[in-house]
Amino acid sequence: MKNTVITLLLAALPTVAMAVKVPYENNELLKKEVISNYANMALVNYKDSLVGAQNLQVNIEGFLANATEVSFEAAKDVWANSARMPYGQSEIFRFYNGPVDFEPIDDGITTHLEEIEFVGVEGLMNAWPLDEFYIDYVKEDSEAGIINDRSIKLNKEILTSLNEREGEKNISTGYHAIEFLLWGQDRSLETAGERPYTDYVVGGTAENQDRRGEYLSLLSEILVDHLSGITAQWELNETNFRAEFLKRNTDSVLSDIFTSLILMSGDELKSERIENALLLEDQEEEHSCFSDKTINDIYTNALGVKNVYLGEYKAFNFDTTIAGKGVSELISFVNPELDAKIKAEFDTLFNAINFFYAKTDGKVEIGNIAIPFDRAITENQVEVQVVIDSLDRVDGLLREAATELGLELEL
Repeated sequence: MKNTVITLLLAALPTVAMAVKVPYENNELLKKEVISNYANMALVNYKDSLVGAQNLQVNIEGFLANATEVSFEAAKDVWANSARMPYGQSEIFRFYNGPVDFEPIDDGITTHLEEIEFVGVEGLMNAWPLDEFYIDYVKEDSEAGIINDRSIKLNKEILTSLNEREGEKNISTGYHAIEFLLWGQDRSLETAGERPYTDYVVGGTAENQDRRGEYLSLLSEILVDHLSGITAQWELNETNFRAEFLKRNTDSVLSDIFTSLILMSGDELKSERIENALLLEDQEEEHSCFSDKTINDIYTNALGVKNVYLGEYKAFNFDTTIAGKGVSELISFVNPELDAKIKAEFDTLFNAINFFYAKTDGKVEIGNIAIPFDRAITENQVEVQVVIDSLDRVDGLLREAATELGLELEL
C-alpha cells in the first residue's frame, strides 16, 4: 500500500508539490482496514479448521464401519493434514480472551461472550502433554484408562467433564486424545506410535474394542462441535464476538493482536513447545508425540504469526485466499526499516524450520518430515537452537513494533 500523502501548495512556489506523511495516530482508516482483514482471516482459518475436523469425523466413521489397515491409515492422514495443518495456524487467535480461550472477567463490563455464557474450549481441543494411561491401555498397564473402565459411561458430556479432572495432564478430549487413539504410544525414535488397527476390531488386539471405537467417534464429534461454536463467533453477524471486536477502540484491538503475536512466537512456541523439550531432551514434552508430527505444529504456529503480520491466509481444505492489509502495513508506515527486519527474520525462521522437512530437487516438501522432533532434540540440537534463536528475535522485533505504534501491552 502507498503511504497516504498530503500535497501542500506553497504560495511562493505554486508549481512545486511536497509530500508529507499523515501522522500515524490520525490514520484511523488504515487501522480499521488491518483489523477488518484480521477478522476475515480468523473466520476463514476457523472455517478451514472446521472443514478439517469434519473430514476427520467422516474418515473415522468410515474406518469404524470398515476397519482395515487402509481405512485406518486414511484417518491418520486426515488428522495430520486436513485437520491439523489449518488448526495450527489458528492458534495465533489466542491469548486475548477471544472465543477459543474465553474466560469471564469480573471487571464490571458485560461482553457478548459473557452475556451468552460462552465457554472457551482451547483446553478441550488442544491441551497437552497427555497422560496416555488416563485414556487407554499402555505398555505398563493393559487395563488402564477410561476405555477399559466399563463403569464409566461414554457420552460427550462425560468425556468433556473428565478433561483435566484432578490433573492438567488428564486429557480426555481434543486433537491429541484422537492422536493417541490413532497412533498409540510412541516408544521409538525411529517410528511414530504403532497402534494396530485391530485394536478396534472385536476379537482383535487389546480389550474393549467396542468402547475404543465409541470413544474415538465421540471425540471427533466433540471436536466438530467446538470448532463450530468458535467459527460462529467470527461470522459476519450483528450480535457475536466479531461485531463487538470491530466496534472496539482500534488501539485496544491492535494491543490484543500484538499480544497474541508476541506470546505465540515467544512464550508459547519458542519456550513452551520447543525450548523445554530441548533442555530436557524429553519426547514427552513434544506437542504431537504419538504421531511424530511436532515439526508440523512448529511450522503452522510460526506460519500463523507470519499470516497475521502480512495479512495473508491460504486455506488448506478449500480454494480461498486472504490477501489484505496486515500489521506490516502499520509498521512500514511508521518505520519501514523495522518492517524490513521483521520480514527478513521470518525468512530466516522458515529456512530454519525447513531443515527438518524432506526436499526434492531442492524444493521443500512441507508436511513430509525427514527429521522428527523427538530425534532432533538429541541429534540435531544445533538446528533446533537456530529455530529458537530466530523466534526469540521475532519476539523482540514485534515488541519493538508495538512500541513504535504506541501500544500499551500487558505482557
